[in-house]
Order: sequence, then structure tokens, then C-alpha cells
Amino acid sequence: MSRNVVSMFLLGATGYIGGSVLAVLRERFPGLKITALVRSETHFDAIRATGITPIHGSFENQALITEHSARADVVLNAADSDDLNLTLSILRGMKQRYESGKPKGILIHTSGVAVFLDSETTGVFDKNGKLWNDSEEDDIRSITPSMLHGHIDVPILNAGNEGYAHTYIVCPAAVVGPSLGPIGKSSFFVKAVVQMSLVNKRALYVGEGSNEFNIVHIDDVVDLYCRVFELSTEEKGLQSFNPYARYFIATSKSISWREIATFAGASLYKRDILKRPEPLSVNLTDLPPYFAFLAASERIVAVRGKELGWAPRDVSLERWFQANVDAVLEGLHVD
Repeated sequence: MSRNVVSMFLLGATGYIGGSVLAVLRERFPGLKITALVRSETHFDAIRATGITPIHGSFENQALITEHSARADVVLNAADSDDLNLTLSILRGMKQRYESGKPKGILIHTSGVAVFLDSETTGVFDKNGKLWNDSEEDDIRSITPSMLHGHIDVPILNAGNEGYAHTYIVCPAAVVGPSLGPIGKSSFFVKAVVQMSLVNKRALYVGEGSNEFNIVHIDDVVDLYCRVFELSTEEKGLQSFNPYARYFIATSKSISWREIATFAGASLYKRDILKRPEPLSVNLTDLPPYFAFLAASERIVAVRGKELGWAPRDVSLERWFQANVDAVLEGLHVD
């Protein structure tokens, strides 16, 4: 680190992504003093064991979050990509820091590639649909508050544009693989697919299921966070005032929803959770509105991370679904 960055305020330390990032940051940057917001005091010992200072509080403690966001050289939010009040509390603190005359703070925020979902409702992949490229600034400028996660990404991009914070956004695909963090958490993606299959008693896809989703391994996500953090502390990372050039998509490969449903059905059938292994094709109109993502696609390209030397592995969803599903079922108390 070339810039004098010594302190970080981290949100999401007990989570799947945030906890994994925390663990590796401690290894790679042992001199970094990390303070973490922790909602449950039962997790304090596990957090302290990593050398992190826990602060008791929830996302509703806006004054507390603003205070620590103003103090820290870096704020890393891996807690919630859709909580506007949380985001505004962080940005208020960073603005206070800037207006007090301290060095401009750095914000590394976690979004998600669902922001780039298309509007398809039939489960058909549109090969001619919009391709979102994180190295194309016009693509990032095209993110609007009406897009999923967009109501958070846009205020952060605006904050970077206004100049009171150095803003960086990491935008992961569906993340798989074992947690590296102090509090063992399962892949949110695998958990969501399992829960959906349990509720419907079948693994599902919409229409022909050719619509594509993107996946990435947790180790690669963590590596990108560390590279972005390192960039943020170097002069070359600060030379670009433009926040639209500091948006990093994290994906390894795309996979069809029919394939995802096939893996899910086979895994849960093998464990006697489902009565049939083969997935079921349904119409989107037969599902609740929040299942709309089942019919849509993400057409994305990750370039900026690779310019930092990031090289994500090829991910076998079948392997990692099998590896994660038992932990998910245990967490859901399903046997």
C-alpha cells in the first residue's frame, strides 16, 4: 500500500462474502486495523479471534454507522446491496470526513450482477440482447435506480462523481464455494435454489430454461476485493476521478437455468429430499413476482478486474452445488 491507509470499517463481517474477505485481508494486509459492525454479541469472540475489533450495532444504528464511516480510511460494505438507508448513512459519514479536511475516504461497495438482468419472461436466452461490459463507462453510466441494486449503485456513483469519496463497486455473480470467514455461512445462491426447490417440491426453470445466469467462486471474489483494495490505496487508483471506471464485475462463467435446476434436482433427490430428480418447466405467471429472475438472463463481461491481474477459475457448478448443499440443508434444519 502506497497511500497511508491504516484503518477500515467493515460491514458484513459475519456474512458469506464479507467474512471471507475479512479473513484474507487479515492475511494479506496484517497492518490494517479493521473495525467491524456486528449485530450479535455471540459472534464477538469469533471476530476478535481474527484480530478484528467488533462494534455492537445493527444497520438501523445510522448515527453509529455514519460516525465510523467518517473515522475510517476505508469503508468496505459487503453486508447488503439493497439497503438504501445503510448506504446513505455510510455516505453521510464519508462526506463529513471530507468536509472536516481529512483525506478523502475510500468506499468499496458490494453490488450484484442481477443489476444487469434483462426483461425476458419466457426463459429464452436472447443472444442478441444487451452485453454489459464493466470496461465500457457508458454501460456503467446506464445503470438506473429502477434496476435491481441500481437504487444503491447510483447514489454511490454520484458520490464518487461529486468528489467527496473515492468509490469502488465490486459486482459479483452468484457466488459458490465454502466460506473462508470466522462465522461459517453457506452460499446465498445455493441456499436460494434449495429453498425454492423445497417450497415447490421440484427444482424449477421457466420455459425452455436457456436463459443464462453467471457464477463465480468465493476464492476468486475475495481475490478481486483484495486487488481492488490494493488499487484504491495506490496513486494510480486515485488518478481516475471518474467513478464509472471503478466498477468491477466478478464472473467466471455463465450457465443456463435448466442446468442449474438439473443439478439442484439431482442433488436433492440423491438426499431423499425431493421425490423426482428431473426439474420441472413452468410459466413465470405460475410463480410469485419475486421469482422473475428465473426467466431472465445476465449478459456480462468482466474486463477491469483482469486488468489488475485477476484470473478467475473455471467453476463446476455441479461440484460446488454438491459440496454446498449439505451445509445449506443443515442450516435450514432439513433432514
